[in-house]
Amino acid sequence: MTQVGHALTGTAIAVICLPKRISRRDKFIHFAAFVALALFPDFRLPNWGHDKYYISHSLFINLMFIFGFVILLALFKNIRAKIGGWVVIACGATAWLSHLLLDSFYNHGKGVAIFWPLSKGRLILPISWLSVVKPLPPPITTELIRILLIEFVTFSPLVLLAILIRNQTFTDKTE
Repeated sequence: MTQVGHALTGTAIAVICLPKRISRRDKFIHFAAFVALALFPDFRLPNWGHDKYYISHSLFINLMFIFGFVILLALFKNIRAKIGGWVVIACGATAWLSHLLLDSFYNHGKGVAIFWPLSKGRLILPISWLSVVKPLPPPITTELIRILLIEFVTFSPLVLLAILIRNQTFTDKTE
């Protein structure tokens, strides 16, 4: 999967849990953080990302990281309040974990070793029109542009739906 689907999903989740009163600077940081969280399992870090796909895409490993961050944020109330509280933290965890589900949608046939190290089983929920990009980093080709456009068309409705839900939620509360 390219970063497009993950980034759009992270953006949609960010829209849903954006704090009401927030400066433009903090909005930018909020959205950038959610996109980064949605992309985290693919970050190119030592023993992480596509070099160690079974580790970086394991539900248990990612939950350990998330749990660590939650404990850290529980210790620092001022930081927790600054980022929007527990709702924003829960949404951030959702954006992070969305990566694992989205990768299972791709038709490469390998699936995601989501239960590693407890099981070698893989989560495979392929959607026929979603393709992977090979090799990484890909050269810019018509195939890459086609894949990026398909991901954009597939996942951008999530952002629009999130905007509609958010607007409807806030409209209902003010009437």
